[in-house]
Amino acid sequence: MAKVHDSLTELVGHTPLVRLHGYEKKLGLKAHILAKVEYFNPIGSIKDRIVLRIIQDAEREGKIKPGKTTLIEYTSGNTGIAVSAIGAMKGYKVQIYLQEGVSRERLQVMKAFGANVTKIGDVPELQDALKQTNNDFVAATNILKQHIRDRQAAGDDIYFVDQMINPLNPTAHHDTTGREIWEDTDGDFSALVAAVGTAGTIRGIADYIHEQGSKAKIIAVEPGATDTKLTGIHNFTEVPIERVPPSIKADGAIRNDIFDEVFVGDSNGAFEAARTVAKTDGVLVGNSSGAALWGATKIALREEFAGKNIVVIFPDTGLRYLSTDLFGE
Repeated sequence: MAKVHDSLTELVGHTPLVRLHGYEKKLGLKAHILAKVEYFNPIGSIKDRIVLRIIQDAEREGKIKPGKTTLIEYTSGNTGIAVSAIGAMKGYKVQIYLQEGVSRERLQVMKAFGANVTKIGDVPELQDALKQTNNDFVAATNILKQHIRDRQAAGDDIYFVDQMINPLNPTAHHDTTGREIWEDTDGDFSALVAAVGTAGTIRGIADYIHEQGSKAKIIAVEPGATDTKLTGIHNFTEVPIERVPPSIKADGAIRNDIFDEVFVGDSNGAFEAARTVAKTDGVLVGNSSGAALWGATKIALREEFAGKNIVVIFPDTGLRYLSTDLFGE
């Protein structure tokens, strides 16, 4: 039974690149937009890649044991879903701390996989800090670490997946996402656009592409500093350096060798891009994908990219946003 898999973990990665012919035609674009559709991962998002890598490495190093260790993560949703599902497959208990303002579907999916979910605002020691930082993801993660250390000191067998700082986050994207894009295009693309959350995706892909000697432009998309509509992505140019994702900073500053440009995403434009591509190409994606597509569209309108390929990263499915106003009238 050569085609029978022992676990869904064997299906992580090798997601398709799809040219968005309908979207290009609708907007009159001369460039070709190739979407890396990550909802083809078995648990529905790009985060399947990093969670599997982190858990497998922790198991190999003897840091965690099924049936004994509780996996913990702070998340805006997709990483928590991946931890919940892969934890269930492998026999771990899962505790998720969930960012405020995420869609109801994400909470429901994590619970369906058996995870214990706590909204971050319900953790007393974090409430004041969140108010002071506009619910900043990095700031909350740093504070949560002390909460976890206190539990470990009390004897709890827990393991913090910690996507924000874990170096296996960008490594997983270097080894899989970046390599797949390069191989599937034969290196024939002139730009790559990705929204920035933990920054592991853009860092890992950029590292791989740069190693190939490619001159493709790497474009990062972030939300505005006070934008709460574009959940799952993180502003990093208008915040104190300690709140910049570790994957894109070094020596107390943002690294300038990872990406060539940074676009501050327009939430209305991002939502409209997601709605449009659903109608033109039947690709249903979330708001961070919409933000990336909005950025890719800006690049595609430049004459220098006419007739060239632009790769855009679609991290997850729009099915996790149906309770929000993303696809509302």
